[in-house]
Amino acid sequence: MNAFQRSDNGLKVGSGHLGNYGNQTGTVRQVVSDGDTIQIGLSDNLDVRLLGIDSAEARARIPDSGKMEYLKNEAWEAFFTSGNWRLGLTLHPGLQLDLDVRISSGQDVAANHARHAEYAHRTLERLILEDIEKSGRPAGDYTFFMAFAHEFMDNAGQVLCFLHSGRENFDDPELRDSLTTLSYNERLLATGAVYPFFVWPNVQPFLTGQPFLPEHAEPVSFWKTVQESPRLKKSRAAVQTARLSGQGVFDPQDPLRLAPFELRYICRRKPPTRYVVDLSRPGSKNLLAPELYYTVPNPEDRLFVPEDYRANFESMGWIVAETENSEAVG
Repeated sequence: MNAFQRSDNGLKVGSGHLGNYGNQTGTVRQVVSDGDTIQIGLSDNLDVRLLGIDSAEARARIPDSGKMEYLKNEAWEAFFTSGNWRLGLTLHPGLQLDLDVRISSGQDVAANHARHAEYAHRTLERLILEDIEKSGRPAGDYTFFMAFAHEFMDNAGQVLCFLHSGRENFDDPELRDSLTTLSYNERLLATGAVYPFFVWPNVQPFLTGQPFLPEHAEPVSFWKTVQESPRLKKSRAAVQTARLSGQGVFDPQDPLRLAPFELRYICRRKPPTRYVVDLSRPGSKNLLAPELYYTVPNPEDRLFVPEDYRANFESMGWIVAETENSEAVG
């Protein structure tokens, strides 16, 4: 169970109890602040989703059976080798060809995903365990700091954040600064263990200020924000370094065959829905149609824009590119 979750009818719901007052559970009088505010203690764990990154999936629901299975399960191997992954999925011809080339016979596609899921899992574990050891604190006393972006929770009830080690974990100022300045999200990107997954408007701290305000979608303002955001620049450079040096998902001997979001839309049997800005083309006014993401070859150059924001981007001067060769004019 999680403190926040999605109900059977699609609502985001949560559970809790009377909050703490000092070191113990407070009374009703102690935790009710005023007529519209009460302090609630969470009754269970928070399921936290790290923003800006996308890890290979350990498990997913097989469309044929509807069962949730580990990717290392033989049923997943059969799903890809049989060609059933194509059933009910109509895609842009260019994207279909791109997937056909990478999936090929389907052999080892699922097992490849499982291997990278395990690597990402162990990498995050390792980073946290190393930090706990350096802190000199018992694991139960180790704290995390969560920095939230524009959207606090996803449709599954997961809390969306950039997760840091808490500064109070470290007595040594130098160690404190070196281990808490960057989030685990950013540190994972540098290892190559995960894919970058920059999604508007949840782009802080990669973009500074309030980039999700409607007026900041105007192309000149947008590109100014991008170019003046050192953490986005450093994160993209870290991914590029991992890619060029063949780390993790970019290992030339065993690269991740399908990006995690690709596996998810194949499982849903529905095309991708997020539009894309190519960050490698500063000044462009093109908002690429969702199925054209593959035309941006390097994942660190993709900024995904949910379809709900299309109208705002268009009203600010962006032009939706429906084909590979479309160019914005003006």
